[in-house]
Amino acid sequence: MREVIRGGVTPQMKAVAVNDKFGNSGIKKQQGSTVIKYDTLPLDGRTEFRFFEESNQRNFPLSNTGADGNKLGVGNSMVVERVYLTVGTYAPTTNQWLTFDATDITSNVAILAAEFGFTLANSQVIKNIPILSWIANFNKNAENNLNSNYEFDTQIVIPPLLEFVATLRTQKYTAVSETYVRLTIEGAGAIIAPKTTF
Repeated sequence: MREVIRGGVTPQMKAVAVNDKFGNSGIKKQQGSTVIKYDTLPLDGRTEFRFFEESNQRNFPLSNTGADGNKLGVGNSMVVERVYLTVGTYAPTTNQWLTFDATDITSNVAILAAEFGFTLANSQVIKNIPILSWIANFNKNAENNLNSNYEFDTQIVIPPLLEFVATLRTQKYTAVSETYVRLTIEGAGAIIAPKTTF
């Protein structure tokens, strides 16, 4: 995957600048890192999925947000550069994934026809992006016919301690037992470095 630099500003530079506006001047002294956050919800008939909301109640392998839930901890920050969806069969009783489709969401019409949004500190920062734009046929950044990740034109910075929620609004569909959808967000970030950076 290539890094996209927009207007001469790297994702790291944008993270530092946005955090400086919030008074988080120490972010530039933290450890730079690749940050990947994911959350998983059941395809249980709901037509609005609110990823990361209350994710502190979902442990691995459904979510990796931990106790912080839908906030990044002190000294942590993230630039949302890419997102993608995966669908799989998960058995809650055994806490195991039985199947996981990591490359193709086109077989699920409800998801394919859905819209994506993202709120940060109760402010809408991404609104009504059609999931159809994420698949290779329509994705301007697709490098192959299986590409279903989406790279944003405007990279959103998540500062520490601000709540974030990603929404997926779908049409009506028939619930399928033990079928789940996962949203993954990833990009450059900063993680707490109390002693030194590498």
